[in-house]
Amino acid sequence: MPKPLGPYSPAIRTGDLVFVSGQVGVDPQTGEPAGERFGEQCRQVFANLDSVLRGAGSSLSSVVSVTAVVSDVGSFGEFNDLFAENFPVEPPARITMQGALPRGFLVSIGCVASV
Repeated sequence: MPKPLGPYSPAIRTGDLVFVSGQVGVDPQTGEPAGERFGEQCRQVFANLDSVLRGAGSSLSSVVSVTAVVSDVGSFGEFNDLFAENFPVEPPARITMQGALPRGFLVSIGCVASV
């Protein structure tokens, strides 16, 4: 599981829900972005989400809601493709917005999942 970039918990489990803080495309081995391209980082974000969810007793297949921030709205089509890849059946509810992210990260995704 990647270390948080600030003073917050990667996830909080309460009852039958897991609330996962926004995960960026950080490589857990190096602490650096997993690449310079959106797709590379986005794939790492989903891997990081999966790791955090599994650590809390859940999985990507149990995600019910997603909040995503992309640094460039031009990446929205690629984001949709990768989102569909990771949630092929009954995708979760989603909010996606454009915003600035620290340290050269291009995407951040947080979620709520059932346990």
